[in-house]
Amino acid sequence: MNFNIDKQKAVESLVYVASRMPGIGRFHASKALYFAELDHLHHYGRPVFGDRYIAMDNGPVPSFAYDALKGTVGPDDRALIEGAFVVDNQGTYPKYKAGREPNLGLFSKSDIECLDKAIEHVKGRSFGSISDETHQHTGWKKANLNAPIAVDDMLDGASSEIVESAEEFAAYGIL
Repeated sequence: MNFNIDKQKAVESLVYVASRMPGIGRFHASKALYFAELDHLHHYGRPVFGDRYIAMDNGPVPSFAYDALKGTVGPDDRALIEGAFVVDNQGTYPKYKAGREPNLGLFSKSDIECLDKAIEHVKGRSFGSISDETHQHTGWKKANLNAPIAVDDMLDGASSEIVESAEEFAAYGIL
């Protein structure tokens, strides 16, 4: 099961997170998006924006969203990230602030609910505690390092109705 990513919504999700946690790093931003997508999948049978998650050393990383933060998206996607972030490269790792207000019109009420919940979940937590938590997730455990995490594994523990909804959404849904 795979979802078609909504790249604009992925960038807007990052802008939303950065607007609520100014000075956020790539790790915390990536994990906030992961927890939001995981929560939305488990409760509503669809992702917020449908990125592909990669099992990295320190937990799942949303592939496109991470590239957006690094500024390494392809030429066709550069306009999506233009002006989205203000990057502070003064420290060891870049820190991000929203470069503009997020386009809230792209989000459902449940998208915002899960993004807010994920932001609260990662806010103030250490790198190690978040990484350790994600290492307990079935999807990360079952994936090969630096390889995609199967959506089916991300749905581990979800009801059969939610899994069925996710399968239908993967086949027919549009974010």
